Amino acid sequence: MQKTVVPAALFFLLPLSLMGQLNQNPYPTPKAELMGGYSLIHLEGRDMNGWNASLAGNVNKNLGIVADVSGHYSTESFSGLPANTETKLNFHSFLAGPRVTERSYKWLTPFAHALFGASRVNAEATRSGSQVTATSASNDQTGFAMALGGGLDINARDRIFFRLIQADYFLIRADKVKHEGLRISAGILFRFGKRED
Repeated sequence: MQKTVVPAALFFLLPLSLMGQLNQNPYPTPKAELMGGYSLIHLEGRDMNGWNASLAGNVNKNLGIVADVSGHYSTESFSGLPANTETKLNFHSFLAGPRVTERSYKWLTPFAHALFGASRVNAEATRSGSQVTATSASNDQTGFAMALGGGLDINARDRIFFRLIQADYFLIRADKVKHEGLRISAGILFRFGKRED
């Protein structure tokens, strides 16, 4: 029994000792954080590549207010008789909301946020072929948007960090139709100023 208890106790205490080593964050809380990078969104079965940028102002060590903008784009072509069809879909989102950040670890900075705002969706279809007259139609819609999620930053230098991942449940409600999916982003994070905690 004793031979089992000692290894089990060491197994559970080891993570605590490692956490103790991590709890020495050498970086001060910045006044502002600017992030920019690549973003992929999977929305209604369609993958769209794009970009994501955000600017956060920190109220204190753990609470910040974030403004988030992103753009995603997709083009699909369908060949057939008597015409070929090309569809383009793109949307831009403008969101803002609170972010909660845990800054007690030396190398990692996890965070969670709830962002709300609007998205502008543009869809365009072009039909062309040797036997038909080329036609084009487009539609623009603006509606409510929401992103709920979080991520993980890697502490690299005093001012430059890396956003390893940001994952958000993403919802758009435009023209009374709800679209939902997953947004994944990664990029470089710049920190400015120093806030006294």
